[in-house]
Amino acid sequence: MSRRRAPITLWIGFAIIIACEVLLFSDVVLTHRGPIKSDQQLMALPEPAGNFGQLARFIAANMTPFAWFGYIIFLDGALYLQSTGSPVRKRPHHFAMISLASVFIWCVFDTFNFYSILAWDYIGMPPNLIDRVIGYFIAFASIVPGMLMSGQLLMNFGLFDWARARSWRMPPVVLWISFISGLAMLLWPMFYHNPVTNLTLWTSLVFLLDPFNYLLGRPSMWRDWSQGWYGRTLACFAGGLMCGFLWEFWNFWALSKWVYHLPFLGPFEHYRYFEMPLPGLIGFVPFGIECWVMWQSIRLPLDGLVEELPDQRHLL
Repeated sequence: MSRRRAPITLWIGFAIIIACEVLLFSDVVLTHRGPIKSDQQLMALPEPAGNFGQLARFIAANMTPFAWFGYIIFLDGALYLQSTGSPVRKRPHHFAMISLASVFIWCVFDTFNFYSILAWDYIGMPPNLIDRVIGYFIAFASIVPGMLMSGQLLMNFGLFDWARARSWRMPPVVLWISFISGLAMLLWPMFYHNPVTNLTLWTSLVFLLDPFNYLLGRPSMWRDWSQGWYGRTLACFAGGLMCGFLWEFWNFWALSKWVYHLPFLGPFEHYRYFEMPLPGLIGFVPFGIECWVMWQSIRLPLDGLVEELPDQRHLL
């Protein structure tokens, strides 16, 4: 860590998160409610009383976009304190592009879900279309930056420096196997509509797209591995899992939220971390690297319009 003064974004982001928590649980206490499980339960809630009650209800209905906006600001401040600095400040236009790409990336997963695997559903969405779109945009735009900034924060602490080994030559057959496996895992949910295919969704695009990133000279999981460097992959894993814990925690008592339908887990579906069945948390591990790989593929047309590609020590 450097000796820089803590930036205001660190405190603003922290304050937003704390304020959201206080107001969310105020709505829980004032209405004597538990976690909402359906739109019918939401409609049965009493109207909030007074200005504070209305503010608490507003945050409870918009917890995800507000909490994640605060978390991104907090991460900017935390990364600024580290020797590498904050990628948001160093490359703001690059950060804006990755946020836009994040919206597209999550829409890909949502599309697969609602037209194929049906593993989760949203409840309590605002009836006004404009309000819904704004909430979606802020929430979706924070997904990829949140995971990669979290992973970068942990990697800057040197937590994954040990993950090095001898380099090895990448046989072309490995890239072919990766591509074919990824394609098969992507097509399976399209033709076999069952929640169990949710398992392949969180790994398919890693194996499908990363061979192209490798061959095009872009940052690549396969390139890192062939060079004996596994730390960046572990940082993506950690960033995905870290954000997964936060997503589910901030989602549980919110009024606009998602709920899961994973009957194929059998009795394990009832052992949960908030709304998420415990086995489902495993999906957050590859989700981080999958989004990183997708971003490297998406930004291919942007080469020459932004700064140089990140080196092995950077995710953004």
